[in-house]
Amino acid sequence: MAIKICILSSVHIALDNRVFYREACSLQRAGYDVTLIAVHDREEIKDGVRIVPLPRVPRWQRPLLWREVLRLALAVDAHLYLFHDPELLLPTPLLRWQTGRPTVYDVHEVNADFIAVKDYMPAALRYPAAWAFGWLEPLLARLQSGLIFADDQIAQDFAEIDVPKTTLFNFPAVEFARAATLTPALSHGERGPEAEPEAEPIVLYLGGMERNRGSALMVEAFARVLREMPAARLLVVGHFMPPDLEQEVADHAARLGIADAVTLTGRVPFETIGRYLQQAAVGWVTWQAARKNQRNIPTKLFEYMAYGLPVVSSDLPSTRPFVHDGVNGYRVRADDPAAHAAAILALLRDPGYAARLGRAGRILVQERWNWQEMEKRLLRLVEELISVNGEISEVADRQ
Repeated sequence: MAIKICILSSVHIALDNRVFYREACSLQRAGYDVTLIAVHDREEIKDGVRIVPLPRVPRWQRPLLWREVLRLALAVDAHLYLFHDPELLLPTPLLRWQTGRPTVYDVHEVNADFIAVKDYMPAALRYPAAWAFGWLEPLLARLQSGLIFADDQIAQDFAEIDVPKTTLFNFPAVEFARAATLTPALSHGERGPEAEPEAEPIVLYLGGMERNRGSALMVEAFARVLREMPAARLLVVGHFMPPDLEQEVADHAARLGIADAVTLTGRVPFETIGRYLQQAAVGWVTWQAARKNQRNIPTKLFEYMAYGLPVVSSDLPSTRPFVHDGVNGYRVRADDPAAHAAAILALLRDPGYAARLGRAGRILVQERWNWQEMEKRLLRLVEELISVNGEISEVADRQ
């Protein structure tokens, strides 16, 4: 009988990049029987993973959802439970107590810093809440069987907790990197990663956009790009937080007279992002120097590079290890629209040079910054926890 893994999230959509395409699919390929309980519109089996749907509810109603999460999790009768939301730190000790099975907390963010930049909260509440959570989260994490971190900066906050731990960087899954390499050049000006270098002057911002991620700077800088290169276009692919920020960005672009050159797609399914990456000539990271952004690594960096895009990125501690000037892109001062615009223009004006930088980035992803090693770390942690819990893993015997 296969070992069962149950993955839980009351916040993330079921097909989240990290939750589904990295961790759930890796575990399923390794031979585990994987059930994912997360926000979704229907029950289904996708890529061998059973998805049990949860409704999307307003933030204030999510605690009411915990009882349903626990009920569904207990029904799975898994050998290990892996959850992705800090709010589930409260009910999961009960799950561990009732089942006797290990529970693992995957920490995606420096959550206290994340609370400090939440626009929907008044500033007077934001900072005390961030402080309180920074104290409470490690305390509750001690009640878990294991911990996973999205980067080493996050791991530092939990260094004193003596449980099995690992860091899984959000590098592109092997299949994503392979698809990027094999995608053929497209017609009508689109290009695949192996195409030489006549890409349209499209600048891509991929992923969630917030004010602290540079929404205002993005519009200001791109207006400067357009003054020098009227054919350039900005493609923003991802959701806005809070939702009314999307209209704020659209209004800002209209005031500067560049609305016709800016496309806002909103959130798109992860499996479709390749088509947007194929269109672009430059990948852009506009994050500002908020404490959270200085510590968390933008996943989009590696997705840009996997598709052979040179990167223009804010110069932050989180991006410096991965973006090297004149090698795979440029780092520029985070709050300087003129510097962002100048770097973008340098790449758009010299497609051959941009293509060389893009190829260098793609090689780095293929050789170093991909999910293959992270997958090994995940499987080692799961095997260790199941073994400690006294389960005999048929999966481990086959590896």
